[in-house]
Amino acid sequence: MFKELYLIPLVIYIFSYIVFAFKDKKSHKFFVYLVYAGFICQTIIFLTFLGIKGFAVPVHIDRFVFFNAWILMLVVIIFGFFYKVEYILLYITPLVAVNLIIAFFVPHVHVRPVMENTDRIILLTHILLILIGDSLFALAFIVSLIYIFQERKIKSKKNLKILDMPSRSGYNLELLDNINYICLKVGFPFITIGIVMGIYLSSSLFKTFLIVKPIEIISLITWFIYAVLLHERMAKGLRGKRAAVFGIIGFILILASLGFSFYFFPAFHGFE
Repeated sequence: MFKELYLIPLVIYIFSYIVFAFKDKKSHKFFVYLVYAGFICQTIIFLTFLGIKGFAVPVHIDRFVFFNAWILMLVVIIFGFFYKVEYILLYITPLVAVNLIIAFFVPHVHVRPVMENTDRIILLTHILLILIGDSLFALAFIVSLIYIFQERKIKSKKNLKILDMPSRSGYNLELLDNINYICLKVGFPFITIGIVMGIYLSSSLFKTFLIVKPIEIISLITWFIYAVLLHERMAKGLRGKRAAVFGIIGFILILASLGFSFYFFPAFHGFE
């Protein structure tokens, strides 16, 4: 029943891009309003499910992905509001829509309920921290892509075709770089604590620290890349295109770790 509800915000997000066919200034505002409407629908669905099921395990994968889409849109809306960069919605909404599509079609898979009550609390905290960190890194990924494209557009002095919308702050490269840095600085602690909790849960599930699992290897490699990037930005002032490239590589590794976790090695992450 709940899966069918995922289609409501998905349809709204897809429909929001039709307004650009009219090439009118008001269409950009209409696009933002439609995206907000889609997010409100996501929020209502999430709160409805929360009111019925509460914070409980097993955690079904479709709800996990739906929650990920909700947090991602929440993070982007907050940044868009405070930094006056609503145009980010234009590039992040397709990623949210893809999450909703995956949530609708993903098999009925869930976390094995083999943990004690204390571990269940840690599990839910682990999931929340990882989703917040991944959402911030996803935003950094999108901002990095925008940065690289806009820099190329400025240097080439050509009218590179891209779906565009006006912004109160403009496509400011320095602002994009600052947003990238803030996402990294805020997201890194969430990912770090989430990974530590994940290792603890893994050792609790398999009763040993000695099993080296693919998801842990990829997660630690991803953590190391972001740790190096954060160090380079804070200690050596790494900025601009190089920082953007590192952000893109790190997020690709996050997608790889999720793919390994959910589809290739589900048993290693407590799924069945």
